[in-house]
Amino acid sequence: MSNDLHIVELAERSDTGRVRDHNEDRSFVAAHVVAVADGMGGALAGEVASQMAVEAIEGVSKPANSMAIKAAIENANRAIRRMAAEDPGKAGMGTTITAATLDKRTVDVVHVGDSRAYLWSGETLTQLTHDHSVVAELVRQGTLSPEEAGNHPHRNVITRALGAESEVTVDTYSHEVTEDDILLLCSDGLYGEVTDEEIVAELTHATSMEEAAAALVARANANGGSDNVTVVLARVGEGPPTEATSATLSSDTQEIPVDADDLPPTRGARPDRTTKVISGVTSGGADSVPTAPILLERAPGVRRHRGGLVAGVLIAVVALLAGGFAWFQGRSYSLEVSEGDTVWVRRGVSLGPLDTSRDWEDTGVAASPGLALGGIGGLGETVLRATRIVWNQGLPDVTVPQAQVPDANVPGVGPLTEGRTTPSTTTAPQAPTSTTPAPATTTPG
Repeated sequence: MSNDLHIVELAERSDTGRVRDHNEDRSFVAAHVVAVADGMGGALAGEVASQMAVEAIEGVSKPANSMAIKAAIENANRAIRRMAAEDPGKAGMGTTITAATLDKRTVDVVHVGDSRAYLWSGETLTQLTHDHSVVAELVRQGTLSPEEAGNHPHRNVITRALGAESEVTVDTYSHEVTEDDILLLCSDGLYGEVTDEEIVAELTHATSMEEAAAALVARANANGGSDNVTVVLARVGEGPPTEATSATLSSDTQEIPVDADDLPPTRGARPDRTTKVISGVTSGGADSVPTAPILLERAPGVRRHRGGLVAGVLIAVVALLAGGFAWFQGRSYSLEVSEGDTVWVRRGVSLGPLDTSRDWEDTGVAASPGLALGGIGGLGETVLRATRIVWNQGLPDVTVPQAQVPDANVPGVGPLTEGRTTPSTTTAPQAPTSTTPAPATTTPG
């Protein structure tokens, strides 16, 4: 009977990248569980959500199992939504989460969002998880090729995240492992910039786990560094479990201030995903105009001139109306047909001569007679309508791709994989062991 396997070596590396001004990725590593989370949200809310997610994973008791991790993720989802509802500054925050644990000779992966888990085994890189995103679903249906998905205008739209809905659907995957296999968890800042072939090359030529993690992050930055990038590596073996944890490993996170007006376009660059969870709604009713009462109470013993009081009331009312309108238009979205006859998501409002709206994102769908666009709504509602249109109308001039044969000739065998002769390939992830409902015909996710 084969001996049980353990996580015997760990490496962890995270970097802000070359475009973002702060890091919203978080990770946790230990012998019983590893995890990566990619936060999203305005200001510092994204990193709050991702930190809450990894802390929930860190709290899973030993020995970990997929059911305990799933329960921790569901609890984190509720906690994130509760905090977002209580703090307007954190409204709309959310995070992905991908976590893994080893059970004898099987790795169990628990997953929400578009971070990924890979297995590097015998010179073969296998993606274990399915991305919860619009373009990934279109690729799975054969509507888009992987190459088209990489440049698609909706590649930043994810269909599932912690904080998006009151209940989150969690995928679980199981995969057999052998001694010296390496589990790779990463945020999309890695695979958005680095191809599978480049990942294979870095893992092949590295002489240590730490070197491999650093090389992958460096390659992502060299290719553009358009997003935060986080890499976790876990090697399995028959030796005793490692005692290393995130507390004992250096992730070398960097914070690089960048002037947003000077940002160059980079491969894989994309807008902030704060507003791009299809199924998400802004917590705490942030899509509605707030009601802030004005208290005009005379202080005891003070006589006030009536004219001054009236003027003060008028100024306060005007200020309230102006502030309320500014708040409302900044959170109002609609669908309109552009001059190019495609449907655009627009931000702001247009009320007669007063027009504060501006183009926000092109759906890429040609307008057609009778197409229902709806009126002004909140961000979550409008993005959902836009996605339904994309889903129902389809994308213009898209051809179904032919099956692509992976390149089996990635050169080089390094010390990490000494003695292995299996050709380098990349394979698609297996289906999750827990059934995930297929997206409705009108909206993904």
